[in-house]
Amino acid sequence: MSRGLGDVYKRQGELFKQYETVDIYRINIKSSDFFSDNNMTAIVGTINRRGVAFAADSAATHTISSRHKITNHANKIFELSKYNPVGAAICGNLDFLGMPWEDIFKIYRNQLRNSSKPLLSDYSKDFFNFINQKIMPSLCDKQKSDLSFVINSFWEEILNLAQDDIKKIGDTVNDETLYSALLLRLDEFIDLYSIKDKCYGFEDYTLEKFVIYAEDIIDNTLKDCLSSSCPKNFKGKFISALFLIITSNIHVYLITTEIIIWGYGEDELFPSYESFVVSLAFDNKIKYTSKSKYVVSNENVACVEPFAQTDVANTVVRGIDADLRVQFYNTYKSSLNTFKDEIISKLQTANAPMELINIFHTLDVDAYTDVYIQNMNEYIQTNYIEKLVNTISYLSKEDLADMAESLVRMTYLKRRITSEEESVGGPVDVTVITKGDGFIWLKRKHYFSPELNHHYFER
Repeated sequence: MSRGLGDVYKRQGELFKQYETVDIYRINIKSSDFFSDNNMTAIVGTINRRGVAFAADSAATHTISSRHKITNHANKIFELSKYNPVGAAICGNLDFLGMPWEDIFKIYRNQLRNSSKPLLSDYSKDFFNFINQKIMPSLCDKQKSDLSFVINSFWEEILNLAQDDIKKIGDTVNDETLYSALLLRLDEFIDLYSIKDKCYGFEDYTLEKFVIYAEDIIDNTLKDCLSSSCPKNFKGKFISALFLIITSNIHVYLITTEIIIWGYGEDELFPSYESFVVSLAFDNKIKYTSKSKYVVSNENVACVEPFAQTDVANTVVRGIDADLRVQFYNTYKSSLNTFKDEIISKLQTANAPMELINIFHTLDVDAYTDVYIQNMNEYIQTNYIEKLVNTISYLSKEDLADMAESLVRMTYLKRRITSEEESVGGPVDVTVITKGDGFIWLKRKHYFSPELNHHYFER
C-alpha cells in the first residue's frame, strides 16, 4: 500500500540524504554530490574597435558532498577556432553532464577546423548544435540523473512550502491539508511560469514528449504520495508546473555555467561578445538562455564587462562600490523619514494647526529619494562611466589586455587582504583577438613544461 503524504511529511528529512561509499582504492560519488564551480572567480573583457581582450584567473571551487576545496589551475579561456578570430570563456560549473567544458571546446575546435561563420552569433548557434548532436547522445545516463535531481528538488521545495502554509494557519499536517496546500502551490507555479519565455533548446519541446521521457522519474519521486487519497489531478498539475519551470528562461536547482563567446564573424569588421547561461540538459536537448551582448560599432565604441565576481571591476568603472551605493541610498531615505517625523513631532508639541501637520504627513519621501538616486546615477554616468569608456575606445590592444588583467588582479588583491574567501587566485591568463591577427595568447599557463613538449606546439 502506498503511504500517504502525512507519512512523507514525517520522513521528508530522509528522502534526499546523500551517500558516498569509500574504500581503500576507490571513491564512489553520486554525480549530484560533485561539481567544480568557478563562479567564485574573476573574468574581465575589454573591447573597442581595435579588438577584444579577456583576462581570467585560475581559481576554481570543487565541491564534494558539501565540502569545498579551492584550486588554482583551472582553464577558463579557450580558442574556439585555430584559424579564425573567435574565442570563448566560462565561469560557473566547469563541467557539462560530468564532462569538462574544456574538452568540449577542444573537440568543437577540432571539428570546426578552418571553416568560418559570417557572424559571431553563427558560431554560438553552431556550438550549441554541436553539443546537441555530438556530445549529449553519449551522456544519456547523466541527463537522466540530473533531471531526477531537479525533479526531486522541485518536489522538496513545494512540499516544504505547503507545510509552511499549513503551519501559518495553525492546521495539522495530514493528507487532506497537505494535498490541498500542494495543489494551491502548484497552481501558483503554473500561473507564474506560464508567462515566462521559453529557453533556447526547448522552444518546440512539448509536454507530451516530456511525459514520455520523464514519467518514470516522476513516478519514482512521487511514489510515496500517489496513494488512494491522492487527488486525481495532482500528478497532472505537478507535471505541468515542472514542465513550465524546466523549459522556461529561469535556471533553478542546478549550478549554471556562463559561456562567453567573443571575437569576429567572417563578415564583421568590429568585434563583439555574447554570453549564455547553461544549466539543465535532458532528452538530448540543452537548456540555455542569452544573458548579455555587446556589438562594437561606430556608435558603440567600447565596453568593460566583468563576469562572475564583478564588484571590483564595477567599482572602478562606476567610482563607487555597489553595496556602498545602496547603503547611501537607504541611509538618505531613512534620514529623510527621520527628519520628517522630527518636524511633525515638534509641530505637534507646539500645538501647530492640524492643516500644517497634515501637509508634512503627505510629503512623499520615496519621490525625493528617487530624484536623489536619479541625480547620483546621472553624475556617475557622466563623470565616471562615460569618461572611462571614452578612454577605453582609444586604447591599443596591449592596453586593453593590461586593463583586463589589472582588474582581475585587483579583485584577487581585495579577496586576499579582506576576510572574504580567497576565491580569486592563481596565474592570470590573458588573450587578445583582433581582425587581422586572430586569437593571440599574451599570458598562458601550462600544466606541462613547454621545453619538454615541443611536439605539442608542432601539431
